[in-house]
Amino acid sequence: MGGKSMKKAYVFIANGFEEVEAITPIDYLRRANIETVVVGVGTRQVKSPRNVTIICDTELNEVLEKTDETLLVVLPGGLDNSKSLGESEAVENFVKAVHKNGGIIAAICAAPVLTLGKWGMLDGKKFTCYPGMGEDLATKPLQGERVVRDGNIITGCGAGAAEEFSFALIEAVSGKTALQELKKSIVAR
Repeated sequence: MGGKSMKKAYVFIANGFEEVEAITPIDYLRRANIETVVVGVGTRQVKSPRNVTIICDTELNEVLEKTDETLLVVLPGGLDNSKSLGESEAVENFVKAVHKNGGIIAAICAAPVLTLGKWGMLDGKKFTCYPGMGEDLATKPLQGERVVRDGNIITGCGAGAAEEFSFALIEAVSGKTALQELKKSIVAR
C-alpha cells in the first residue's frame, strides 16, 4: 500500500437504497476524515425509493481488487438495495475477503439479514436488524437493540438508528477521541 492510510471505507449502494442509512454514514465518515468511497452496484447512478439520485464515486467492478486496502464496508438498507447487494456474488466475495483480512463489516436495517445473514456471516453472532426480519436465520437477531457490535461486525436496526450506527463505525475505525471530536463538531446529542 505504500504508506497510505488503512482508513478507507466502501459504502455499497444499488437502486432502492434507504437514503438516511446511506447518506448518514457517508457524511459522518467523511467528516471524521475517513476516506469513504461510494460504490454503485449495477450502475454508477442509483435512485432511492423516494427519488433521491446519487452519482456514486465508482462502480463495483472498479473496486473488486481493493480488499487489502479496505478497513470498513458499509451495507445500507432499503429492501431493493439489500436484495441487490445480497444477490451479488461480487459484493459477497468482496465483503468476505475484507472480513477475513480483519476489516469491519457494517449493515443496517434489511441489509444484515439479506446480505450477511444470507451469506452465513451472522451464524453465532449477536446482531440486530429491521424488526420482524431474521427469524428464519440459524442465529436470531437481538430484539429491541438499535446498534450491535460483535467483533468486526456492526449492525443497526433501521433509519432511525443511522446516526448511532454511524457513530459506532467511526469509533470502530478511529477510536473514541475521533468520535468525540465529530460529535462536538456536529453538535450531537
